[in-house]
Amino acid sequence: MDHKMKIAICDDEKPIRDYIEKCVREVKADVEVVQYPDASEMVAASFDADILFLDIQMPGMDGMKAARILRTMGNKTIIVFVTAVEEYVFQAFDVGAVQYIVKPFDRNKLIDTIKKTIALAEERNSIDAALSDMNESNEAKRSITIKSDGVNRRVILTEIMYAEVFEHRIILHMNDKECINYYGKMSDLEMVAGKDFYRVHRAYLINLAYVKSYDSKSVSISGEEIPVARGKYQELVKAYLSYYTRKEHL
Repeated sequence: MDHKMKIAICDDEKPIRDYIEKCVREVKADVEVVQYPDASEMVAASFDADILFLDIQMPGMDGMKAARILRTMGNKTIIVFVTAVEEYVFQAFDVGAVQYIVKPFDRNKLIDTIKKTIALAEERNSIDAALSDMNESNEAKRSITIKSDGVNRRVILTEIMYAEVFEHRIILHMNDKECINYYGKMSDLEMVAGKDFYRVHRAYLINLAYVKSYDSKSVSISGEEIPVARGKYQELVKAYLSYYTRKEHL
């Protein structure tokens, strides 16, 4: 059964909530929209949604605190902050917000933000829905399905040498030298890729099977030097040794 997208709007001003909902339905009519007048009510409601438009400045619990609580609870909803004071958005990256919109709204910018976040949510749901539930004996055939250049594609995970983030898109570097790009989050790919992959840098996820050499600064894969983030080297060593220990016992 197809996943029906759910969009939440949390703002203490009802006209703002209604206006965002109106614009959401102009972009995508077949969505479930739920409104919250305050953040504490939203957090207490076992919150679950694909996208959340969240006001930062509200009486009682502010939006930033609510976002932190949701992330602490493991909630991965796509957050778009709504604010009248643009300086607050610099804290948005701490809770993984993807964008912000400023009051009073520029309608075109709001519509564009809605389109982009819906596209991102659809990509995420597509990846989740397409994950193979094959067991370890079929590890070589585990795959994801993504939308690249308007076409749904099945990608075998073991054929990915590494993935990188570039201009809000993920680029998959395949073992046949093809590069496949799509809109998505690296954290989502990291979660589904499995223990044979390691996140050496916020912008790079590598397949340990293709590592030719490495040191504290970079990893060599197919002639490319992938940067290793500061503080990641020791964990990389552990991940690499664990990978080859597993393979030797197969």
